[in-house]
Amino acid sequence: MRVALVKQVLDVFGPWSSVHWNNTDPKQLFDIWPGKATYWEMTCLLKADWYVIIDPQRASDYIKTIRERPELAEVISKHAKNVIRSSDIPFEEYDVVITLDPFLEVPRTKTLFAYYVQEHWDRFYALSLHRPIGNYDLFLAHMLDADPELNGLPQAVSFPYLYSSEAARSVLSVIEKEEAVWADWRTLTTLGRCEQHWDTAAEAAAKRLEDVLHLPVRYKGSFDKTKPLGIADPPNWGDALHYLEALARCKYYIGVGRESGAGQGLCDAASVGCICIGSVSRPYHWLLCHPDCLCSDLFDLPKVVRRVVSSTDLQQEVLTWQEEALHRYFAERPLQLLQKAIALKRQSLLR
Repeated sequence: MRVALVKQVLDVFGPWSSVHWNNTDPKQLFDIWPGKATYWEMTCLLKADWYVIIDPQRASDYIKTIRERPELAEVISKHAKNVIRSSDIPFEEYDVVITLDPFLEVPRTKTLFAYYVQEHWDRFYALSLHRPIGNYDLFLAHMLDADPELNGLPQAVSFPYLYSSEAARSVLSVIEKEEAVWADWRTLTTLGRCEQHWDTAAEAAAKRLEDVLHLPVRYKGSFDKTKPLGIADPPNWGDALHYLEALARCKYYIGVGRESGAGQGLCDAASVGCICIGSVSRPYHWLLCHPDCLCSDLFDLPKVVRRVVSSTDLQQEVLTWQEEALHRYFAERPLQLLQKAIALKRQSLLR
């Protein structure tokens, strides 16, 4: 299955340069990838080519927030490389084209066209749950709030971000785990009551959490006010790799207490071999977490952590469970769905 991933130049997710898989490798991708690791494991799993375009036909609310900040758009434009026009992409050479937001005018072709919407609060996300926008074949609902089964085209379908633990571990130099907890930044902002914005209250919450769990707590602060949307000049090339390496050193990961989102940070942690403790309310967590590692709320957290830390047998059981769930729900089943969609698209052109 040949796959192309396409983004517009102002989108901070993914690489900031067009690149073909045959001209790079999992680790080299981080040289042109300054932001979150989202889509990196997916790129490696699919061996996908990336195209960064300069002529999107639509702008999501997320992109408009960047356009409204000319200084941010200027930084991106300054550092983006190998930016092309959408007409320069050889769509016919691919089985699947996946775009980050529905910004293409989709041509009539045997190629399957699908898209994610970057932010679930975006108006495009709500609209797409009813029907894919334009001539797209699939809306990939990363919040898993659409039909889980593919019944025809066009359709909105539950479809997570894809993950590959093989890719993640292939680039890491971590040899041994430390008895430490990695806390999702949203867990700490919730505990710090700082309304999802990182500040000293979140740092103080991390210290209190250490006292409760009797384990070192590590984290990566987010929403840095000096780098809105993670945009810095120069960009933080390789930051995602440094994050994965720091995460991989920790034996445990907790993502309890966050109030929104699918909870995909937990999949990063599972990919690098952390024992993951999550929330029953997050879609990715109840797919991936061992039942003994799910919390109903933050009050459950100390009890669950103590139970896991005290049992090496449970720890091994959890890691085996996570590995199987990661492969089944975040690789195997989504890939089967794409194969089915490709077949449906080709059949439709024969009628």
